[in-house]
Amino acid sequence: MMGFMKTRMIGLLIFTFVSLLSCGEFNYSPYAVSVDSSNLNGKNLVKLLKSAKASAKSNSFKFIVISDTHDYYDGLNSQIEFINNHHGEYDFVIITGDMTNVGLASEFEEVKRRLKRLKVPYLTTSGNHDLLIDGEKIYKKIFGDDTYSFEYKNTKFILYNNNNWESSSKTPDLAWLEHELLSNSHENLIVLSHVAPNDSDRFTKSEIQYLEELVNRYRVDYYINGHNHNPGESVFGKAKHLTAGASNKEVLLELTVGSFGMSHAFINL
Repeated sequence: MMGFMKTRMIGLLIFTFVSLLSCGEFNYSPYAVSVDSSNLNGKNLVKLLKSAKASAKSNSFKFIVISDTHDYYDGLNSQIEFINNHHGEYDFVIITGDMTNVGLASEFEEVKRRLKRLKVPYLTTSGNHDLLIDGEKIYKKIFGDDTYSFEYKNTKFILYNNNNWESSSKTPDLAWLEHELLSNSHENLIVLSHVAPNDSDRFTKSEIQYLEELVNRYRVDYYINGHNHNPGESVFGKAKHLTAGASNKEVLLELTVGSFGMSHAFINL
């Protein structure tokens, strides 16, 4: 009899546990930071630099910039499909932030799952929406640094976080930026961030002026950003200033680097 009661009690405990699971009592919070530490920026950069060595005979290349994918998944899918259909033309893709709406792990995972289909390496920096709630921690675990530089063939690329309202640390780090600009020894120089360098809502007049002085002093060729969802082009100081545009605009920003210099084009999908 005692054996029967013990067996019944164990059965009831198992049933209760399974019932709790089925009722969703153990669901993760949508604000959880429990994502894999992937360092995708670092891993993709290694792939990219290996490919640069393999094609060292030529300094010519093309790359794509997209931004503000948010939850515009149809637009992002169209961008990925175009890039994959022409992947022999492009060496890599850069995403200038706002891959999410409010920095949730589920949002990052949705975009990451789609970007995994790309047939070329991709690199990112953070956008202001990516840093909301616990997005700063989640971004770092998935992608790694959002402020870094790399040299590809005859061009230096500088990506940096300039989301000054949302970042937990002093942002932008202009001392770091100037050091990277000063150490450039390459023919071409491209700077990318999420927010436009002349955003008068976020930056003071003196901050904008100082950044413009840096751009001119170190002869930045292109300054590229996202944030403003409409694609556009203008100048910032002596640099060409481009806004990539959001994924729902179904446009790609293509840049071509060659022996003749650099050029750009907006490709409508």
